[in-house]
Amino acid sequence: MVIWDIVCVVLNLILAVFLFWLAGFAEKKKNVKWRLLYVLPFLVTLVLVAIYEFEACMLGVYFGAFLLVFGMVKQEKKVRRVLCFVSVLSAFLSLGVCLFSPGYRSYDYAADFKTGFEEMKLHYVLSEQKNIDWDGLYEKYLPLFEEADKAHDGVEASIAWTKFAMEFQDGHVGYGIKDEKIEKMTYEKMYGNDYGFCTMKLSDGKIVAVMVKEESEAYKAGIRNGSEIRAWNREPVESLLGKEKFSSFAVEENEEFYEALPIAGMGDETAFVCFIDETGEEKTVALSKIGNYYDRMMDCIEDVIDKGAEISNLDWMHVDENTVLLRMRFMNYDSEENFSEMETGLREEMLALKEEGVTNLIFDLRSNFGGSGNHVKHVLKLIAPPGEHVYAYDGVFDKETQKYKIDSVADDGSVTYQVGQCEIYQGENLWGHGKIVILVNANTVSAGDHFTMAASAYPNVTVMGFTHSNGSCQGVNSVSFDYGILTYSGALLLNEDGSVFVDTDHSRKAVVPLDKKIPFDLQAVSSLFDAGEDYLLKKATEEFGK
Repeated sequence: MVIWDIVCVVLNLILAVFLFWLAGFAEKKKNVKWRLLYVLPFLVTLVLVAIYEFEACMLGVYFGAFLLVFGMVKQEKKVRRVLCFVSVLSAFLSLGVCLFSPGYRSYDYAADFKTGFEEMKLHYVLSEQKNIDWDGLYEKYLPLFEEADKAHDGVEASIAWTKFAMEFQDGHVGYGIKDEKIEKMTYEKMYGNDYGFCTMKLSDGKIVAVMVKEESEAYKAGIRNGSEIRAWNREPVESLLGKEKFSSFAVEENEEFYEALPIAGMGDETAFVCFIDETGEEKTVALSKIGNYYDRMMDCIEDVIDKGAEISNLDWMHVDENTVLLRMRFMNYDSEENFSEMETGLREEMLALKEEGVTNLIFDLRSNFGGSGNHVKHVLKLIAPPGEHVYAYDGVFDKETQKYKIDSVADDGSVTYQVGQCEIYQGENLWGHGKIVILVNANTVSAGDHFTMAASAYPNVTVMGFTHSNGSCQGVNSVSFDYGILTYSGALLLNEDGSVFVDTDHSRKAVVPLDKKIPFDLQAVSSLFDAGEDYLLKKATEEFGK
């Protein structure tokens, strides 16, 4: 129970007991002021309700407090004590309802959806860019929130919010769950059961097992990292691709890279798996669930496939005598005021490395979740060719319509916006003597996207990864609820011609270049999942040898 409801119950019980005693005392010593005290519980209750809002499960407490008001009119001891007894009984009944009712202090999920939906519809800056069907989304998702209201089910509401966010294919549209318990239950329900391994799609289209647990039934049955999976629960695995999603991808190629991951969580107590064993024979086994799949799936992504160098943000690592790596996990520093200090430190380090004869520089932006644009500019200027460079252009915001001003709409529906101010930085060309590789993945987002987009234009830079970067770069707004937070793209960044900077349109084709797309093949699987190697880092060093 929430603290104010507990306070309300306790105070009403104390006052009812006091007034029960007072009934006898007042009969002996007549005084009009005793009558006024029977209004006190009701007044206290009104104040507490005003502080923490009305709650239907507390009706017994409210009724009991109101009932005592009649003690002001009926002065007989017996009547007053009956009123006090009923008030106490009502409070205890209400306490039980609060403790055991799923509807206690439940949220109005449908009302919150309407609020979040309307705010996002008004301020989401990529509606035209992504051809968002707002009416269709409203009709599709409102019933899900209404069902969550009827069931008082925070997990179903969280699933609805998560799937709603995925509809936008925008890395900045997401739903964060505040309650850790609800979050865990939500993802466990969405992604199913663990049968001992994950599934990934190779570059040649085959579905294979990865992250195989050696103690599992799957391993004992002969499934290994790289084993081809042919069918899942008697359905061809190809037919299950894209059936479930675990995240929102702006770039369609990125979604295709991960689309096989949810397959290995599909099933109930048992999953029937058809695979090719080490002898080349096709084999079908029944595997029992051993837990929830979400944990294994996220370990597969975060700890293996998308994992970057295991050093802190802005730390340096010597890869070999000619190569260094700068890890950029996010685009933040101690504070906005200290970016000049950060820039000075990086400049001194680069000059020292150059003096040592180091010629190869790797920027590791894998799973860089973004941050400050000022951080990006202070790093870009160090490696940019000499001269003036445009960081990005702002859109022109119309305060009356609360929209960014559109300049033109082409026949194919593509939109250009009115261009506002731009930010400039001066290139210092500190690494003009050597080569630069930027390592990215589908979770290199926002300011990470921005850095990659800008730096990819420099002549000595190569962008590499299994996938493109995320493809989502606009400024972020949010709507906060008691139980979660909805984020979305709310501030517009443009190219000089008024087109949207970085973010994909409804075609979902990547805008940020990927110069070298590393095949996700059996060699990559063996390196990542058997040898525990940083396969992309190996490929980056090979690039320098060319």
